[in-house]
Formats: sequence, structure tokens, C-alpha cells
Amino acid sequence: MVLMCVVASYFVLAGFSASFTSGGGFGNNYYSPFEGTELEQVRQLDQQYTVLRAPLIYGGVAVSLGLGVLTMGVLLQGAKSLTKLWGKWLLLEAAFSLLAALSYGAGIGIYLHVALQINSTDTCRARARLYARKGLTWMNCELAGTDGAAATFACLLVIMYGASVVLALRSHREQQRRKEGQAQPREYHEGPEYLWSGTL
Repeated sequence: MVLMCVVASYFVLAGFSASFTSGGGFGNNYYSPFEGTELEQVRQLDQQYTVLRAPLIYGGVAVSLGLGVLTMGVLLQGAKSLTKLWGKWLLLEAAFSLLAALSYGAGIGIYLHVALQINSTDTCRARARLYARKGLTWMNCELAGTDGAAATFACLLVIMYGASVVLALRSHREQQRRKEGQAQPREYHEGPEYLWSGTL
């Protein structure tokens, strides 16, 4: 969901003129409220604005895909019973989840900070004024809903990774208890291993 919101935010904020091509093609089938020099100004400002937001989409996609693939690998490797898991695997899983939570937490802060910095530029203000002249007040310099949604889903991931840390540590503790219980030597007068073994 974070990946989808980051990509959607980029394309939604790319601007109305992004649907138009400079020459022939499907772009000419759309109605444009801009004409002449005004259309050229909007195109230039849209292009400048999308260039400013390019690091957000590249960084967001890289972090989301990278951590998503690593998380799937960790989940597949850890989908075994406690007796079959490598002794230190659960500790590695807890460490990975902790680092993933910290990465997403830092990523949220950086993403929102950069988005707000871009929205405070003269390019964004000039672009918003041109759109407002045509009644398109939704293209403004406030934080977009898609950016807020990306941050919200990232916060949920931070919580989930935090829960994963707790569960991995609890499983590691349980695994250690089982190993300690199996390592204790059995006394000679211990009861039979099976219920009916004494009658055979």
C-alpha cells in the first residue's frame, strides 16, 4: 500500500497538462482548460515540479520494494516449527524487524519533510496560481492526500514490524526453554515414556 500511494502521489501531482502530448497522439483527445502561452507555462511548471518530486518516488519505490522483498524472504525462511529453526535465526529476524521499523520511521520523516519543502518552493506556488485561475483549486501547495496515505500506511508498517520484534524474541525464549528441557538428564526412576509401555 505504501508503494501504491507513493506512485499514485507522483502521477496525481504531475499536473493536468501531463495528459497532453506536444504532438499527435492520444493526448489530443482530452479537453484542456489551458491554451496558448498559458498552456506552455503550465507544462513547464509541471515538468519542474515533477523533477523536484522525482527523489520522492525513486526513494519511496526503492525502500518499499527493497524492504518488501527482504520481509518476504524472512517470512518464508521463518515459516518453520521452532524445533527446525536455526538457533540464532529468531534473533536475526528480530534485528531485521527492528531495523525495518527504524528505516520506515526515518523514511516517513524524510518523505514528509521533503514533500513540504517542495510545496514551499516558488515553482509550486506559481503552478498553484495558474491552476486556481481555471478553478482547479485542488492543485495547491498543501500536503496531498496521497502523501498522507503513504505516511499512514508506513506508520502501520512500523507498528507491525515492532510487533514482529516482540514475537520473534518471545519465540526465541520459548525455543531456549525447550532446548534446556531436552538437555536435562532423565533420572532412572522417571515414569515410562509412553502410557502403555509398562504393560508390555
